[in-house]
Amino acid sequence: MFFDYFYSILTAPGVMVHELAHAFFCVISGVRIRRISLFRFDRVAGYVLHDEPKGFFSSFLISFGPLIINSYLAMWLFAKIAAPYGWLDLLLLWLGFAVAMHAIPSTGDAQSLLKNANRNILRHPLKILFLSAGPDFICIEFIEAHLF
Repeated sequence: MFFDYFYSILTAPGVMVHELAHAFFCVISGVRIRRISLFRFDRVAGYVLHDEPKGFFSSFLISFGPLIINSYLAMWLFAKIAAPYGWLDLLLLWLGFAVAMHAIPSTGDAQSLLKNANRNILRHPLKILFLSAGPDFICIEFIEAHLF
């Protein structure tokens, strides 16, 4: 119980960036956002409720936006660490790890993309390539939730 709260507080910046990445790609795609929770102490640490994306590409960007944004932000934070090391470098290291820990799309993200792909598969047959990625991300999310 204590470890769960400690982990949640420690990685809260990563959850916030993850949810803001979803929101950013909703805005870019023209998808209306209904509600945002950037962080909370619950099984689902944050969420973005939005309207259904019109196309598969919009759905893909919204679902996998955190992988793009969190990964680049974490790399940028790590790149800013330089010797001699001080308190600012420790802060950048912590933020980099917190953001990187939440770069992987959640189970809900993968399921949303799979639902959209299944609904539009006949119009765009190349989406079959993306259907194989969904279960992989669900497995990664399961492993991350039980090991870390």
